[in-house]
Amino acid sequence: MGGMGMMDQMPGAMMRMMGGDCPMLGMMGGADTSAFAAGRIAFLKAELGITDPQRSAWEDYAAALNKNLESMQSMRQTMMKMTEAKSPVERVDTRMSMLESRLSALKEIKPKLTTLYNALDDAQKNKADQLLVGMGCMM
Repeated sequence: MGGMGMMDQMPGAMMRMMGGDCPMLGMMGGADTSAFAAGRIAFLKAELGITDPQRSAWEDYAAALNKNLESMQSMRQTMMKMTEAKSPVERVDTRMSMLESRLSALKEIKPKLTTLYNALDDAQKNKADQLLVGMGCMM
């Protein structure tokens, strides 16, 4: 039967489900995700036009973004384990672990995002609404 075919497709489907259109998930398999993250953070800062009074909120948020990257890299490893799981029980356990990890990361980034977003002016908020997309994946 084609049971393994479904498992072969699972990591990509899980990435789409977990990250929406988050570019970091596509980069997780790349060799230099830290360089990508640094570039993306610099891009976001420039595009949002972060001002000196907003700098502290931005720096806290940028640190949370870097921590979020670590969480996403760990999630990728968990997804790979899921493809190796032999039983449905193991797959469910792996999925639950992945979701708990992602929820924890989102809970850490949300207050930083909230503080930053509240510090933005209306034009910056409009840009943020377009640039900061995905299910909490703010990369």
